[in-house]
Amino acid sequence: MDFQFDHVHLVCRDVGEMTEFFERVFGAERISYNEDFKGAPSAVIRLGKMRVFVRGIRGDEAPDAVAPVRVQGLDHFGIGVEDVEVAAKWLKARGAEFSVEPTPRGMGGRMIAYVLGPENIDIEIVGPYVGFGDK
Repeated sequence: MDFQFDHVHLVCRDVGEMTEFFERVFGAERISYNEDFKGAPSAVIRLGKMRVFVRGIRGDEAPDAVAPVRVQGLDHFGIGVEDVEVAAKWLKARGAEFSVEPTPRGMGGRMIAYVLGPENIDIEIVGPYVGFGDK
């Protein structure tokens, strides 16, 4: 069986704001939008080779009572780059705010940084693996 990463699915209050953020900051492309996908607006954006599904909150859903400012079921997702410091400069020029500046404190000494997205989502920018895992 050959498994591969397919998508990240974000549930948020404002689909337009979330989608615009990824378009503006990361240069993502909106590839679909549905005003009423099972009771909530929904968009799909392409970010490099990955897709991000963005869906609004449905009428019968409630925020996480333990951490209401967090996106339910998601701590963060990582986007790989060759050079985190170069990527950070590029992202800052496009308006990105960083909650963690580039630092070599990722697993195995990997360079990482965190971009703060709308509704407090964390997007980790990660450099190449160093000495463990696959390439």
